[in-house]
Amino acid sequence: MAKLPPIGALWIGGSLTWLEQLCLKSFVDQGHQMILYTYGEVKGVPEGVEIRDGNDILATDRFVTHERTGSVALFSDLFRFHLIAKDPEIIYVDTDVYSVRPFPGGESHIFGYEVYSEARQRGQVNGAILRMPQDSPALNGLLEFTADEYAIPDWLPRLHLKPILARAAAGDPMHVSEMKWGIWGPLGVTAFLNKSGEIKHARTTDVYYPVHFANRRIFTKRPMLTRRHFTDETRCLHIWAPIKNFCAKRFGGVPPANSFLDERLKHHGIDPHAAPVIPQKDRSVIE
Repeated sequence: MAKLPPIGALWIGGSLTWLEQLCLKSFVDQGHQMILYTYGEVKGVPEGVEIRDGNDILATDRFVTHERTGSVALFSDLFRFHLIAKDPEIIYVDTDVYSVRPFPGGESHIFGYEVYSEARQRGQVNGAILRMPQDSPALNGLLEFTADEYAIPDWLPRLHLKPILARAAAGDPMHVSEMKWGIWGPLGVTAFLNKSGEIKHARTTDVYYPVHFANRRIFTKRPMLTRRHFTDETRCLHIWAPIKNFCAKRFGGVPPANSFLDERLKHHGIDPHAAPVIPQKDRSVIE
């Protein structure tokens, strides 16, 4: 059997909840080397997950956050570009991505559409699962773009670009933290893949994102309701981290019994009651 490619994820600090434990353990149980990069002490790491210092990839003591929410998603976006640029063998995944089937290896480009319109023949790629070669024009374009926190995303629709241009013309450039959500994430990734033509490597929604964000509560229902979205090509399942707060508010911090999530937790030997979710508006860790 061919050696499976290594998987890398990021966690800023603090304890992992049952969701991150489940997702990380799913890759370990598939036979992948699972590496968790951190910027602080992390508790609750599942057996078999290797811990590495995030500073080895991107040395910093400053995490770019969204002005409105305080989310560190911007830093997470930045980190993944540097990770896959430094280690061409690794596949980056968010800590809310569950492995349905192992990655076979040997693929230079790994990413997929989270939404796609057949009528328009276009869609949006999500970077929650990402690999590009070191000489990728899209990757190098993203590294250059994210190096300037005041860069103007001229590929945005005019509605969103106009105020950014106005601020720049007035001598008050807009910081990335003030811009539309996803500038360094799905919006930016999709824009640079389209520009380079590497968008041709994007897999269909059923491969990595079979359940849309809007339908995420299905994970707290009967397992068959989630599984009916899978195809023979499905490799991963983005469980969408906000489902944690839903479970916290509705089910006491853990998934309800006999749900898809409950079934998967039992399958991987994880006790959610040992790492429940406490409801809060914004989290300081990667979601």
